[in-house]
Amino acid sequence: MKSRSIGSASIRPSLNDKAVIMMMQSINDYENWRDAQHDSPMPDDGPDERSVRFYSQDYPADTVLEYTRTGDRSELRLSFSSEDPDMGTEEMVYGADGGESMQELVSELKAELTGYLDAEDTSSFYEQQGLSRRDGLQSQEEYFSEYSRTSLYAFEAILQQTEREAVQNMVWKPLEAEKLDWLYSGNHEEDLERGCIGHLRGDFGHSGKEFWTGWFDHQPDLKNKAFQDELQDVVNGLRREGGLLKDFAGMSRQCRNGLPNNASYGFRGESHNYTYCLRCIPQRGNYNFYLYAYDKNAQREHAREKAAQKVHNQIPENPRIKKNEMER
Repeated sequence: MKSRSIGSASIRPSLNDKAVIMMMQSINDYENWRDAQHDSPMPDDGPDERSVRFYSQDYPADTVLEYTRTGDRSELRLSFSSEDPDMGTEEMVYGADGGESMQELVSELKAELTGYLDAEDTSSFYEQQGLSRRDGLQSQEEYFSEYSRTSLYAFEAILQQTEREAVQNMVWKPLEAEKLDWLYSGNHEEDLERGCIGHLRGDFGHSGKEFWTGWFDHQPDLKNKAFQDELQDVVNGLRREGGLLKDFAGMSRQCRNGLPNNASYGFRGESHNYTYCLRCIPQRGNYNFYLYAYDKNAQREHAREKAAQKVHNQIPENPRIKKNEMER
C-alpha cells in the first residue's frame, strides 16, 4: 500500500482509509451520474488524467471503472449496478497520494480483492470442517464484507480485464544502454540480482509469417501462474497487428526504434510486477527474437538480502579482547 500525508505526519493507511462505500438508492441515480460523465464537458479544473472502462457482469455495462489523477492524488472509482432495483448500485473508491498510475492502482486493488475472495472461500471450507478461521482474513473482512459477493466478483473481473488490456497494450521503449546485458543470459548471481525468470526464443520460419518459440527457465520457482498468464498476454500483444512480433517484415521495419547493438535491437516493456527486455534480430535463417522476463519483487527481495548480509558480515562474531583486560 502507498502511504499518504495528513498534516505533517506520514501514515500507512488501513483498507478503510483507502476506500469509501456509497450505496445509491436506485439504478436511476447511477444512470444519471453515468450520463453526466459523458454528456457534460470536463471543467477546466478537472483531473489531469481520466480513463473509463466498462464490463458486463450480468447485463451490458453494469460494471464501471473510472481512473482519475489530480496532481499526486490518484483514485479508482468502481461501481456495479444490480439487476434488482432494490439493491441499487454499489460503489468503491480506492486511492493513494503518490501519483500512482491506473495500472499501479488496478494491480494493487486486484491483489487485495483476489486475496480476500480466495481467503473467504478457504475460510468457508475451514469453518465447515470445524477448524479455526484463517489469520489475516478478519482485517480485510471489515472492509470487503460490506459489499455483496456479486459486486466483488464484478469488481474483480473488471480489474482483471483492465490489467490484461494494459499488458497487451504495453509500450515498448528503446532499451537503456546501461541495461544492454539484460538482453542476454547472465550467470546465476546475475539472474538472482535481476530477478530473471527465464527467456523466450523464437523465429518466424521460412515464410516470415510463422511463429516458433521455446521457453528456457532461469529461476523456475518464479514462474507462477500469474506470471504465465501475463506472459501470454504480453506475447499476444506483440503478435497483434502492428505489434513488434507480428511477422518478420513488421519486426524488421520497427527495429530502428530500438537500441542498436551489432545486428540486433533492444526494447523494454514494463508491467506492475515485471520487466520485459526484447532483443530483435532482423536476419533470415537465424533466431529472430529473445524475450527476457524479470520479476521486480524478486529484484527487491534479493537487494534486501544482500544489504542484510553485508551488515551481518561487518559485525565480528567473536570480538577480540585485549590480554590485559582478561587478566583483571
